[in-house]
Amino acid sequence: MLRQARPHSLLYTPTYATLGYGLPAAIGARVAAPERPVVAVIGDGALMFCVNELATAVEQRLDLVVVCVDNGGYAEIRQNEVDRGIRPIGVDLVQPDWPLLARAFGGEGRRAATAVEIGPAISAALAAGGVQLVHIPQAAVSATQTGGES
Repeated sequence: MLRQARPHSLLYTPTYATLGYGLPAAIGARVAAPERPVVAVIGDGALMFCVNELATAVEQRLDLVVVCVDNGGYAEIRQNEVDRGIRPIGVDLVQPDWPLLARAFGGEGRRAATAVEIGPAISAALAAGGVQLVHIPQAAVSATQTGGES
């Protein structure tokens, strides 16, 4: 369970798993409540649906942190295919250099390659202001769930 200190602090679409919702929703949240910090946590596949919105956030001079959790594409869809005996197709994505891509749009980017780097990277992004992208490879996320440091 993810507890929130304030009501209306988490925008999430669990029922429909809407790919591409996170970044535009985060932009809307930031515009609606500019005094509150906004962090969007979004998978790499979902971010590819709306990556152009990084330009929108930069153009609007928003302070916004985007945490890109990278599992190489659509891992959940891939697993569904495998579970049903279907050869995975269309689920492994060509990946950009995410921090470099954020910089190309006028923001800043950093990578948290290990579990111990995740917290400091997000804290640094929040402190820096502007559009910040924190790229987290799946191996780093998996290490936080198992207690390791990948």
